[in-house]
Amino acid sequence: MQLELTEKTRLEAPPDQIHDWLSDLENWPKINDKIRSISVEGDKCIGELLFKGQTIEFAGMVPPDNDPLKVTCNIVVQTSSEKNRTEHLTVVYEIIPQGRYSKVIERVIFERSIPFWGWLLVKFIMLVGKPTGTTNLERIKEHIAAENEGR
Repeated sequence: MQLELTEKTRLEAPPDQIHDWLSDLENWPKINDKIRSISVEGDKCIGELLFKGQTIEFAGMVPPDNDPLKVTCNIVVQTSSEKNRTEHLTVVYEIIPQGRYSKVIERVIFERSIPFWGWLLVKFIMLVGKPTGTTNLERIKEHIAAENEGR
């Protein structure tokens, strides 16, 4: 079974501003505080992030898309250098205009299938677990709000 994690929020910003902000790979460290380094070239990036005390390499790309209400990020993570194991995931942001607000839906889709019991366990933890720190969408909301205040 494929694992998909979903989060939603409302931002007080127009869809084009949200789309441009999410498409800018330079903003990835603002979204994920585990990113230790990132090098961006056009719509592609490579970098390192800290996960469970280990430095992990990743590569990402935001492919060109003519849909102004969707941003797709394809990510490859090197999870173990000694086993040369990689994980592929896709992060999709859907932007839904709602007057002066925009609803943003973040979907993180893991390519590798997991057993049904694993999927149930993750969903249960997401439902009853207490998150620590701020989520990606909460960080995005903070940064876009700060940009709008500075204007």
